[in-house]
Amino acid sequence: MTENPDDTEYVAVIGDIRGSRELPDRSEAQQEFKQVVNSLNDDLPEEAIASQFTVTTGDEFQVLLTDAAVAVDAAVSVSDRFHPAKLRFGIGLGELDTALNPAQAIGMDGPCFHRARAAINDAEAEGAWVRVGGWSSARDSHANAMFDVVQCLREDWTDRQAQFARALAEEGTQKGVAERYDVAKSTVSESLSAGHVQEVRTAEASLGELLQTTRSGGETR
Repeated sequence: MTENPDDTEYVAVIGDIRGSRELPDRSEAQQEFKQVVNSLNDDLPEEAIASQFTVTTGDEFQVLLTDAAVAVDAAVSVSDRFHPAKLRFGIGLGELDTALNPAQAIGMDGPCFHRARAAINDAEAEGAWVRVGGWSSARDSHANAMFDVVQCLREDWTDRQAQFARALAEEGTQKGVAERYDVAKSTVSESLSAGHVQEVRTAEASLGELLQTTRSGGETR
C-alpha cells in the first residue's frame, strides 16, 4: 500500500442491492452482482480508479475513485446492467486517513468512506437510488434532488426500455440498437421516447459534471 498525501481528496462509492433478501434467487443475484461489479475495473477509465471495485459482502461493493463523474458513471452502469433489481449508492468526497490500497477497496478509512457510508444509510432510510455527501450542503441537496428525479424515471422503465437504453449506450445509435435486436428503428425510437431515456441520460451526465466541477472548482463542505 502507498501513503496518501494529507490533501488528496478521493470519491468513495458504496453500492448495494435494495431488498436483496427478498429476491427469488438471492445466491444467483449475488453472483451476477459480483460479475457486474468486477467488470467495471476493466470498463471504466483505469486512471480514475484509485482502488479497485471490490465486492465486500454478497450484496455490497466499494470503490475509491479520483473522478466524481466516474462515480456517477459507475452507479449508472451497475443499475443499467442489473435491471430490474433495484440498487442504492452512497457517494462520499473526502480524504483518506490510512494508506491507499490500490488492489482492492478494503482496509482503508477516512472522511471519504465515512461520508459514503452515511450517504448510503440515508439512501436506505429514504428509499433513494443515490445519496451524496462531502460537497457543500447546498450542492449535496441539489444533487440528491436531481438523483431522485432520475430515479423516478428509471424505475418506470419496462424491461424492454431498460434493454434498449443500455444498448443505445453501447451502440451509440438507434439504428445500431434496432439491428442488434432485429426490430424496426421506429420501435426503438418509440420505446426510448416513452421511457424518457434521453432526458435520463442528459441528467445523469449533468450530475457527473456537477459533482466533478464542484470538486475541482473549490466549493466544498
